[in-house]
Amino acid sequence: MKKRHERGIIDPTEAPEGYYAVLKSDVMREGLGNICRACDWRPECQKKETAITLHNHRCVDYVVVCADGREVQRNDGCSVVFKRLSEAQPAEHRDTDLFPSS
Repeated sequence: MKKRHERGIIDPTEAPEGYYAVLKSDVMREGLGNICRACDWRPECQKKETAITLHNHRCVDYVVVCADGREVQRNDGCSVVFKRLSEAQPAEHRDTDLFPSS
């Protein structure tokens, strides 16, 4: 099993292309319901052709054992949602308002 990093240290390479990871604990709010509602990647992850066995497509912090016996997990050990990158944001550690008022 892979070693988990210190909680809250997100590996910026562990997100699908065009997205970045945010800790699930940072997007939780009352009335949200299913945490997946805060994830911009959700429509993609529900497609059969999406390779959820890739570590950069994983949002959960636990190990998943694939049908072929491979173990897949996020290398950073964080439980995250994915937010879409905006071209207006700088490429490094893009920090956005997750719940804009407009």
